[in-house]
Amino acid sequence: MGIVRLEGEKILLRQMTYEDTDKIVEWRNNERVRSHFIYRENFTPEGHHHWIESMIHTGKAVQFIICEKCGIRPVGSVYFRDIDRVKKEAEYGIFLGEDDAAGKGYGTEAAKLAVEYAFSQMGLKRLVLRVFTDNEAAIRSYETAGFVREAVLENVECSDGERKDMFFMSMEKEKRISFVIPCYRSEITLPKVVKEIKETLHRMKEQGKSYDYEIILVNDCSPDDTFAVIQRLCGEDKKIKGVNLARNFGQHAALMAGFHQVNGDVVVCLDDDGQTPADEVDKLLEEIDNGSDVVYAKYEHKKHSAFRNFGSWVNEEMARIMLGKPRELYVSSYFAAKRFVVEEMKKYTNAYPYVIGLVLRTTKRISNVSVCHREREIGSSGYTFGKLLGLWFNGFTAFSVKPLRMATAVGCMCSVCGFLYGIYTVIKKLVNPNVPMGFSSLMAAIVFMGGMMMMMLGLVGEYIGRMYISMNNSPQFVIRETINEEEW
Repeated sequence: MGIVRLEGEKILLRQMTYEDTDKIVEWRNNERVRSHFIYRENFTPEGHHHWIESMIHTGKAVQFIICEKCGIRPVGSVYFRDIDRVKKEAEYGIFLGEDDAAGKGYGTEAAKLAVEYAFSQMGLKRLVLRVFTDNEAAIRSYETAGFVREAVLENVECSDGERKDMFFMSMEKEKRISFVIPCYRSEITLPKVVKEIKETLHRMKEQGKSYDYEIILVNDCSPDDTFAVIQRLCGEDKKIKGVNLARNFGQHAALMAGFHQVNGDVVVCLDDDGQTPADEVDKLLEEIDNGSDVVYAKYEHKKHSAFRNFGSWVNEEMARIMLGKPRELYVSSYFAAKRFVVEEMKKYTNAYPYVIGLVLRTTKRISNVSVCHREREIGSSGYTFGKLLGLWFNGFTAFSVKPLRMATAVGCMCSVCGFLYGIYTVIKKLVNPNVPMGFSSLMAAIVFMGGMMMMMLGLVGEYIGRMYISMNNSPQFVIRETINEEEW
């Protein structure tokens, strides 16, 4: 791993080395610095070397030297100690050893740089610190950096016997929400959806539920100016990422393309036409916080056409029968999932992705929340009968062998029926020799059996064809270009 160097406006942070021992010892023995520590004994080079060997080298601590950018003069140190890799938390500490460095904002800037490094590079989720209640300048600096007071620790005893009150402060990493929106013929509706997402997150922040966010817009080779709109939105906000597919791969493949771009702790998928209410995403996120791995929006009154409602019903029944979906679970295109679920879904690389099947095979902790479904303002659904039929085939041939078992069962039933009908015909002829052998009944039996055989062969052929395409590594999607990818 290379040397870490973090640059701000006034200062830079570099990793501490053995060569910094003399400075660290000098700073820690400064009376102004020492008075802000619980441990107030004389600090020695041997003690600092022991700290490096027992804490830094073992990964229990990380320490930086604070340097002025102008002249690279070392002025202090910032560190994380007692790093817990399981709980993903650590204790934060900082001291400015040079007296003339105090009051210049170095501490606040160092805290922001170090905290960002801890969250983004060290993978920590929570930082804590302790500060004496009379150290007002440090408290203001910590609060500016984002730490909040949790409790007061009364009568903490220092190494010299003095007792003082301390604030216990903490900071938790702000969760990032990744919104993935497959886009097709949405040049008019897409800006409204993006605006609604931003307004909703702003409202939630005012209510004390703050989230960072990113929006991934996947253009599924739309024939209109949808990608031009995506380019404009990406230019206005670096938190929006555009993905342009080389051809039309379908909604589920577009979702998979978006999943490969996400960086958030929770992934939210919704439609580009405004029918899925982005202003109710807080309901999905709250259910995720309550322990669900995946949360689907449930519509009490759907505003789709009768054709789309029928298609959704068939999709629901197919998922229940073929994929084992619980009867009470409602699935829709508007859902939220924890990051580990998405990471597991990304492992599926075959050419026929089916998101519902991938979710059902990943986790059983799936729930519903009720939201309002809106009328479509512009245009019509992109799902034709052919696309819906393809989606259904995709679902039960990619994730279930039940159709093959059903075909076997139907074949056995037809064989039994044919055998029984043959016995019936023989007995009928023996009982009444004058019964004519009917041409119509013979043709009906032949056509019926032939039709059943062709249907079963077609079903088997569908499986074999998909296996062949998968063996040839046919891609789920092909990305022509991305926008703002470098921002993450």
